[in-house]
Amino acid sequence: MAGWDTPPPLLDVPVTVVLTTRSDRHAEVPRLIAVARHAFGAEVDVRAVSYVADASPRDPFAPDLPWVRRDPLDGIGSAINAGVLAGVGRTLVVVDTSVELDASALVALGHDVGRPTQARVRTADGVWRNGARLLRPGALPWSDDRSAPNDDIVFGADQPVVSMPQAALVAAPCLPDERTTVTAWTALAAATTSTAVRTRDVGAVRRTVEPGRTVDASVADVVASWRDRTPDRDGAVVAGPPLPPWGLRPVTPTERIRSDDEHLTWAVKIAAPAGPEGDGWGDVHFAAELAGALERLGQRVRIDRRDAHVRDDDGDDDVTLAVRGLDRVPPNPASVNLLWVISHPDDVADTELRAFDRAFAAGPAWAADASARAGVRVDPLLQATDPTVFHPGAAAGPDVGRAVFVGSTRGAARPVVADAVALGADLRVHGPGWEDVVPSSMRGAASLDRSEVAGAYAGARVVLNDHWPDMAAGGFVSNRVFDVLASGGVVVTDPVAGLADLLDVPTLAVAHSREELAVLLDPAYPWPSAAVRAEVAARVAAEHSFDARARVLLDAARAERARLRR
Repeated sequence: MAGWDTPPPLLDVPVTVVLTTRSDRHAEVPRLIAVARHAFGAEVDVRAVSYVADASPRDPFAPDLPWVRRDPLDGIGSAINAGVLAGVGRTLVVVDTSVELDASALVALGHDVGRPTQARVRTADGVWRNGARLLRPGALPWSDDRSAPNDDIVFGADQPVVSMPQAALVAAPCLPDERTTVTAWTALAAATTSTAVRTRDVGAVRRTVEPGRTVDASVADVVASWRDRTPDRDGAVVAGPPLPPWGLRPVTPTERIRSDDEHLTWAVKIAAPAGPEGDGWGDVHFAAELAGALERLGQRVRIDRRDAHVRDDDGDDDVTLAVRGLDRVPPNPASVNLLWVISHPDDVADTELRAFDRAFAAGPAWAADASARAGVRVDPLLQATDPTVFHPGAAAGPDVGRAVFVGSTRGAARPVVADAVALGADLRVHGPGWEDVVPSSMRGAASLDRSEVAGAYAGARVVLNDHWPDMAAGGFVSNRVFDVLASGGVVVTDPVAGLADLLDVPTLAVAHSREELAVLLDPAYPWPSAAVRAEVAARVAAEHSFDARARVLLDAARAERARLRR
């Protein structure tokens, strides 16, 4: 059972009571049936539905009880839908067997119901549950735990003890997380009747057990669909730990003072591990150069590597920027969340894109496809270079006049290098892992610092470049291309979707085959003059610098911050 194909019939009876029960709590069903009959009369339309949650054991079905069916369903959403399928009276009341209440409370819950309504609930450990409030659109709602809330209007219910008028009935979503199921169901029911969900104090209502959170892609997508809703409260929040496996984080309100819009605090998240193991990762250099550009715009920036994607103090971050490489980063609902996909696009799920306030991708072709597929805006934002590091300079050293490649083997074949070796090019390869791959006469340094890389690019006759297949197909131009061009060098690369439209410059050429590569590596090939290379370098520095990218990101962060009213 999931939803339904056609709406249930509307019954001319005062109340329909649906009792949901986890499959190992069937012993509680007679108690609630007795309460319902005491509240609404012996002939009340009352039905019981069993469901499995958290792999719960299955109790037998007592034959004298009004079961809807003799087998349990998968989750409380399916149980609600099955319970109403035979029709609904003028008022629907749904109560789970994990709830204890008396007849007077049930009467109060079902009385004068003009909109979806939840009873105020006290949990077994004394915590109040006053409904779900959407403090931060796109994040898990907060279960209002105040002992005396100021109003009874909420975003949705958060406990399975609710009532609604016949006209508000909609199918419940079938999600593994009970709280999100109940919230989404009642919020949609309220929207159907152009009303709002409310909580009502009906007397003593106790929840004996509250299930844990179960978050999967379907839950994450439902939560993300609320991103454009108006928040229930204008204020800051703090975020709890991520809920596996999708990384959604619960939020609670806080009195944190809002920082000014000019000088924001950024947390740039990258996949590189902490310590020396990650120091040589390209993500580290990328993030450092981006941070410098943001700081030149008056921003405060910290870089968080893999072990610091979630911090105890990240409630102070105004902006979380996930530079998406190998690792998925959980959004921080205490901040604005920006996603910039710069590599490995095949690893990025649509659910991940929908979880961020704004998403960017360094591959325009992939961004267009992802936007259409995921149903959210994904803007192209190419990789970049740092002109303070990569700029035309005096050519000197062993790389002058040679073909150069800078990078590791990545543990996989790099065809552009293999082809150059096979052609007997005057090649010099810098980076780790090449000992058993290229002849010793072609091997350079195992590592180069940034200034040495810039010198190699500026002095080489031609620099070789390649891409992962998914990046090439998605139009992700390697930042090596921008670095070489900004250095006044020339670069030969493998084909990339849309490259000619992105970078139409005479110092960039594409080799579609080994034969084309041979032509481009020929010392007699007529590459442009130094003056033309300098013109290209100036253009790249102006249009494709980290400063240019930082301005785009800052504008987006401020716009989202205003939208979220943080």
